Amino acid sequence: MAISAKELAQILNLSPAAVSMALNNKPGISEKTREMVIAAANQYGCHLTRKQESSLGKSIRFVIYKQHGEIVSDTPFFSQMTEGINTGCRNAGYELKVSYFYEHENRDEQIRALADTNCKGMILLGTEMSREFFQPFSQLKIPMVVLDTYFEELDCDSVLINNVHGAYMATNYLIENGHKTIGYLRSASQIGNFAERADGYYKALRHHKIHTDHPYVHRLTPSMEGAYADMKHILAADPEIADAYFADNDLIAAGAIRAFKEFGLTIPDDVSIIGFDDLPICEFLEPSLTTMAVPKQYMGELAVERLIGKMNQQTPVFIKTEVSAQLKVRESVKKAE
Repeated sequence: MAISAKELAQILNLSPAAVSMALNNKPGISEKTREMVIAAANQYGCHLTRKQESSLGKSIRFVIYKQHGEIVSDTPFFSQMTEGINTGCRNAGYELKVSYFYEHENRDEQIRALADTNCKGMILLGTEMSREFFQPFSQLKIPMVVLDTYFEELDCDSVLINNVHGAYMATNYLIENGHKTIGYLRSASQIGNFAERADGYYKALRHHKIHTDHPYVHRLTPSMEGAYADMKHILAADPEIADAYFADNDLIAAGAIRAFKEFGLTIPDDVSIIGFDDLPICEFLEPSLTTMAVPKQYMGELAVERLIGKMNQQTPVFIKTEVSAQLKVRESVKKAE
């Protein structure tokens, strides 16, 4: 015999409000409680309204993959991307649920937990993920879009930055401004995005017949504090300094700028620098940082759009979507005389 929501609350020793939030897919309760209420509602035949029935399971899960956390952290880049995902879900009538997947914890257990989630589709933030660790995710029977990385050998839908083109354009801008020696502030932590930016940097040098074998590549920790400390250590050895540098991201550029200044170098009179990402800090640096602007929120919305299309069509076609970065000219690059 079917029971009411009030009776279900008594059986589960929950408040009627908690049961209502679970059945109406509203925030305010834990995911574990929500899943328990939905399972019990199905078991006991709790009467649901049409609205409640249609809302059950109408959610999209955003899985944030963390290898070491050096790249994926609480920065404006990822918060803006998450806001785009949230906006896309809200506009499409889906609830967004966020989970973290830690590479060094029990992967099988985490995959099983994701397989048991009551969601219609999944967006996987793969910024720190390497190819071999994607395989377990490909076995999930859930429509999925990978965000901010791409794997050539594997079938998956992806939304990512066109890093090669962005880095090429950044390096080309330095060359067009008359700089002869173009250095590279390269991330010491290797991910797919940075590897592609390296390709774009060297491609621009080759295009302009500039030697790629030079002493102006410095590997720096991809955080402002880490890049500052690393660059100070490098400058203490009195190395050759390039006319201009392309940095793998804005945080590296910001840390290096501080170190250059402490060693008596002026930006951009002595050294020009261009970054990548267009974080809010770029406008507050002195001088303000020229960079490649990435449409972070749009990428999140685009990932949701592709996922919903995949959920509705269930086609075997996989699509790779690359979003271009745009040059944002500020004050950290001068025209060479």
